[in-house]
Amino acid sequence: MDFLRKLTAPGLQVTGYGQGVVHFKCSKNLKQNQEVDGQASLPGGVRCELTVTVTGLSASGEYSAQVNGPPQSITLLEKIFLPASGGSKEQMFYKPNEDDMTRHARTFVIRSRHFPNFMGATAELSRAGALVMLSGPMDPGKKCELNIELDEVAIIPVQATVEWCTQRDMKTWIASLDFEPIDPKHDEVFDQFLKNLKDRAPGHRSTLT
Repeated sequence: MDFLRKLTAPGLQVTGYGQGVVHFKCSKNLKQNQEVDGQASLPGGVRCELTVTVTGLSASGEYSAQVNGPPQSITLLEKIFLPASGGSKEQMFYKPNEDDMTRHARTFVIRSRHFPNFMGATAELSRAGALVMLSGPMDPGKKCELNIELDEVAIIPVQATVEWCTQRDMKTWIASLDFEPIDPKHDEVFDQFLKNLKDRAPGHRSTLT
């Protein structure tokens, strides 16, 4: 029965997500307040199950909906779609796996001569990589020299490779970057900066006694 339900589930081509609301296109006609169990297609070729309640339909034929679950799919949405840059500058969110990227409800500037218009922004950042919001596309496999601006603390030079890049809307692309090992003197500053952010995160419990 579950197999048949998945087989007939509508396809949701997700174009945006933020604050629990998802935007998508669908070949089926959906109604206001209708709960939909769909198969979502996310940027970067990611697919997942998604349960939503339809809240609107734009003139361009794009639906908006409240996301109900499942939790693992919400995690994927939050990983791919960056938080709004207008969020609280002190509100930070951290994933339970310490090896995952650190996601902040804020943005950091990344500059590179290889980027469209020479600049990008990231709200998902770790010592291993970042998801960067750009004003144009980049080819997967492209090598980049970056400068990550950590507030007024430091500028961290990084060598990176574009893992994938996908268009988010008419003016925005999202690129996943893999970092090469960072020079130890810069890596120490970067590591301490991220730890300090984590210590200031709401709900974070210090391990110090």
